[in-house]
Amino acid sequence: MDKVTIMSRKKFLEWIPPISKEQVVAIRIGDRPPVKDTASKRYLDTLSLAFYDEWTFADEIDRSTPEGSNRLTEKDKVIIDEFIDQYANKNFVLHCEQGISRSSAIGYYILKRLGYIEELNDKKDSSLFFPNIEVYGLLIGKPYTKDTATELMNELKSLE
Repeated sequence: MDKVTIMSRKKFLEWIPPISKEQVVAIRIGDRPPVKDTASKRYLDTLSLAFYDEWTFADEIDRSTPEGSNRLTEKDKVIIDEFIDQYANKNFVLHCEQGISRSSAIGYYILKRLGYIEELNDKKDSSLFFPNIEVYGLLIGKPYTKDTATELMNELKSLE
């Protein structure tokens, strides 16, 4: 099993990890706060997040909206970082609706943060994923703006 497995919500609901549940944690991403279901019981722990799959320049986002505005926030980043740090020695399974954008942005971030560069490059080479640049930028500390857009796109495409 890969360090990070990325899939759609539909596949996640059917998928059974090929290793002991004590070795696997899950990050679940939806548009609205997700409901825990029986699929979550297949994992040691589950982090559920709710944010939309949008690409908006950071300086154009209205962050004054109340919590639950469905944008990934700095608070979410802290929660994600704590979850990664807590389970750095486990395998991660991530899903969003299609398993292409939001989950791959977090998956790429996990692999980069934990130093799994070969697996990160394999995922980039696969062309199965199109990471959400707004999410990825916030996670790596380079908010997606007009000034950083090209740099972030190049980082997502490069094999480093």
